[in-house]
Amino acid sequence: MRTSARIVAAALAATLSLGLVAGSAQAQTKVVKKSGVTATLTVHDVKNKLGKISDKKWLTLKVVTPPAAHDVVDGYDYGEKAVHWYASIEVKGAKSCNAYLSVPGTDGSSTWVQPIKFESKRSTTTTIGRYVTSGPCKVSAKVVAYRYAVDPALDVDAEFTVKATGYIRNDVKTTKPHASATSVKKNKTTTLSGTVTYQKATATVAYKYRPVAKGSKVVVQFKAKGTSSWKNVKSVKVTGSKGHWSTKVTVKKAGSYRIVSPATSHLQKQVSSAVTIKLKK
Repeated sequence: MRTSARIVAAALAATLSLGLVAGSAQAQTKVVKKSGVTATLTVHDVKNKLGKISDKKWLTLKVVTPPAAHDVVDGYDYGEKAVHWYASIEVKGAKSCNAYLSVPGTDGSSTWVQPIKFESKRSTTTTIGRYVTSGPCKVSAKVVAYRYAVDPALDVDAEFTVKATGYIRNDVKTTKPHASATSVKKNKTTTLSGTVTYQKATATVAYKYRPVAKGSKVVVQFKAKGTSSWKNVKSVKVTGSKGHWSTKVTVKKAGSYRIVSPATSHLQKQVSSAVTIKLKK
């Protein structure tokens, strides 16, 4: 198999795609203010998967400057002067999100948006596939803003950096917990078990599900019958080579149990369907 993340870099040069796929609503936003200039950087997380997916607002840089003002000294108006700004952006971290971007100079407050668009695919006997590596996309935006006026009170001279991180995360599957007994006497135990797998994307394994690593953690949650809120019961480690986990729980009330696989820098959060446990009379 000849899938390669390097193709992503080539696509970036032509389309600024950043080699990413699958935008999501999750995002990190950071704000920095200096000399009256405020920069807000937002980076969306990315759901890595096979196929065509895009995010129209993967990266957003919003810069708010002081308003334009007339440069008046000793009764003479030298004209209205705005604050001019521009930015340079570096993206690094996961192999598929290394890039340098330039934000064109503009006068006054404005918002710059960088979309992403990419198609990942498996290799065939006649074509080379493309994949996206998971991990953090660390975005650093260096903002330069200035206004030089005859009236020094209007001067603006700001240079600062705002940073935010988005994550490329692979899909995760959590099976419905299997219960050794679904009808249990109060305060007795039942054994819950299941598996957790993720969609691996590498040069040799392109978007195929594989077991998560031993030692990975999942959280057992319980919802009592007749209620709507889920509560954490315990954290359990994956111990099996096939992504298997197993644990005993003490059943105090009738209700449902499910598993939550927390999000990591490489994996998406996933919640399993629930198994119902009844109390024996």
